Amino acid sequence: MVKNEEIQDICRGMTVTDRISTMLICFHGKEGEDFYGEILNCYIDKPVCFFGIGDLILKLDEMCDWIGTPQPTTEPRFLNKKMAKQYALRSKKKIRIPEKASIQLQNSTVLCSQASRAKSTLLIKIEYRQNASMQGRVIGKITAQNYISFRSALELMRMIKEISIRTESTYL
Repeated sequence: MVKNEEIQDICRGMTVTDRISTMLICFHGKEGEDFYGEILNCYIDKPVCFFGIGDLILKLDEMCDWIGTPQPTTEPRFLNKKMAKQYALRSKKKIRIPEKASIQLQNSTVLCSQASRAKSTLLIKIEYRQNASMQGRVIGKITAQNYISFRSALELMRMIKEISIRTESTYL
């Protein structure tokens, strides 16, 4: 389990208004080589569950759409028009852009109570969504509390995959 003081500091930092696209990844366990857990954001009222690294990355991108930032520079492409229409319909139902009046839907206490169950955490700050991918920074225990930049979702996936391979029981 993550230390309570560490979680409280992380959650307090997430509720600062310039942290809208900061996501707290809470790893709850591992099945085979795949992590599973929840993604927390102070603008989204419920944790978003994920299973596997691919699911994590897709949900991070979807959450950026929900909160409205950072804006993508390109529209997603699909194999055919029918798939594009189905995606558009599903996306319309899920848009949850926060209202300006309610700057934060959650405070640090709520985030802390949800994150305290995690075996390990990773803070991901998505700064841009350019070239049909995402760019940003990662920080956590495994990075020795140093920010590590990533240039694409694929690079982020490789970083998290390395965590999965290298940590049988050290971090999870």
